[in-house]
Amino acid sequence: MRKTGADTYADRMSKRSLHELLVHKFITEYGYSNGPVIAQAIVKDILDIFKRCYPENVPPKTVLWMAVRREWKGRRKGIKLAALVSIRLSVVTEDELELLAKPELRKKLKARRAFNRARFARWCFEAYDQGGVLTLLDLSMLSGMSEHYAGELLREYEAETGKIVPTRGTVHDIGGSVTHKAEVVRRWLRKESPAQIARATDHSQRAVDRYISDFQKVRLLAQRFSEADLPILAGLPGNVVKQYLALLREYEPTLVLYSSDTSSSGDISVPAPAETSARSAGRVKGDRRESEAALDTGEHLATVEQVVEQMVC
Repeated sequence: MRKTGADTYADRMSKRSLHELLVHKFITEYGYSNGPVIAQAIVKDILDIFKRCYPENVPPKTVLWMAVRREWKGRRKGIKLAALVSIRLSVVTEDELELLAKPELRKKLKARRAFNRARFARWCFEAYDQGGVLTLLDLSMLSGMSEHYAGELLREYEAETGKIVPTRGTVHDIGGSVTHKAEVVRRWLRKESPAQIARATDHSQRAVDRYISDFQKVRLLAQRFSEADLPILAGLPGNVVKQYLALLREYEPTLVLYSSDTSSSGDISVPAPAETSARSAGRVKGDRRESEAALDTGEHLATVEQVVEQMVC
């Protein structure tokens, strides 16, 4: 097809762009002479990163920050550059400023604390919505206050609202924070259906079902093995196992867990699936009406039981 004058002008001008200049350097100077498509893709990624990290216009009262990616899969605290994502955080909102002026808070000298509590939680939710998670160190650097203070305020927020703040500790199961997994299981033990929990916690139905399944696995294993062995046997972080055990003791105080005193007898009974509490059985029936993905607790316990029997043998 014959090019028009406008097409020629466009081609000539496009060659003066930063994108084309970088592609040319990759092809002629960096050994990509046989891979122009790859060079184009690399340059596009570089410019996208540059645009996110160094935008020309940043709105007022906004800060750019590098956060750990929400989808990070590692178990260690250390991170690599590949695990970071650029996010934007509003320094302050009108609602938060109003907290500083509330007479009832000012009289009790709690205005500044309420202000910080609100913005710390909001920063975490803003980061999460943009694909990142913040640490207590991030909050400390952003605010100029201590990590201990930031953690204390987030715990207050969670206690008042009943919501788990999506910090790196809660999302990636690091540290002593109450994890999203534990909150999902707690809601399930309170007779909320998996479908309801998925909506309330902004999780997928598959993730909610997996957390409940993991809890049931820990429940059964805890009757045969010591607490120290459970993380490896269940394939879960130690702090998650501890939180699941705490929920077991809270919601099933009569359940007999493993102890060194009873292990020597060799007669360790494992509850049959039919012995699952009536509370759980009723909840499962309700779940099936609301969500096809809800777990059949009895069937799941039977499957886990078979796995445990194989491990014992």
